[in-house]
Amino acid sequence: MKSKNLFLGVFFILAAILIILQQLGYLVGINLTSLVITLILVPVIVKSITHRHFAGILFPAAIIGILYADQLGIQKFVPWPILGVAFFLSIGLSLIFPQHKKWECHTNRKECDKAEGFAEIIDGPDESEVNLYTRFGASVKYINSENLEKVKLDCSFGAMKVYFDNSKITGEEAVVNVNVDFSGVELYIPKDWKVENRIDAMLGGIDEKEFNKQINENSKKLILKGKCSFSGIEIIYL
Repeated sequence: MKSKNLFLGVFFILAAILIILQQLGYLVGINLTSLVITLILVPVIVKSITHRHFAGILFPAAIIGILYADQLGIQKFVPWPILGVAFFLSIGLSLIFPQHKKWECHTNRKECDKAEGFAEIIDGPDESEVNLYTRFGASVKYINSENLEKVKLDCSFGAMKVYFDNSKITGEEAVVNVNVDFSGVELYIPKDWKVENRIDAMLGGIDEKEFNKQINENSKKLILKGKCSFSGIEIIYL
């Protein structure tokens, strides 16, 4: 059984149990919608802890705090103060505790990805346009395009790694449209590409590891567009 199917099965079973408990009066004062959202967010937090992805830990925790502000007695901190705390803590902790392990796995990436819990690894030939989609799961995609033009990346309540170093931009630029919600996304990009970040980050963070860049006037350009909500996106140069 795939881990994604297992997760979805357990999620729907627990949702059904919560409905029954609420109707029986065991969950007085707690909104059913809040409980269902909590069921979605807790696995995201757990997976982010194993990967030491601070945005994936703190933003879901902040949302849970907003949902249960009355029960926790933190009404004065919601919604914006607690989200601001999550945002700045995510940046600060990421700077203090960088994830060096990512750069140590380049010689055997797939084994490292499997060890980190990425069960779905996609590595095949691609056309000039690539569509990536992940829901409630973790996936790795190696883009292998000889003429990369467009990438559509859609990730919700999950984790995704995308490697661009086996692809080529034959024109002047390529465009990546992202739609990331409650997720952690890592983009591995050739160090001689220029990246233009136009992503609208709403209560999310975008962390660019620039120390390995080697761009020049002939470098190809990768334009990042779209939105990032309650999520973290990391740009790593190879």
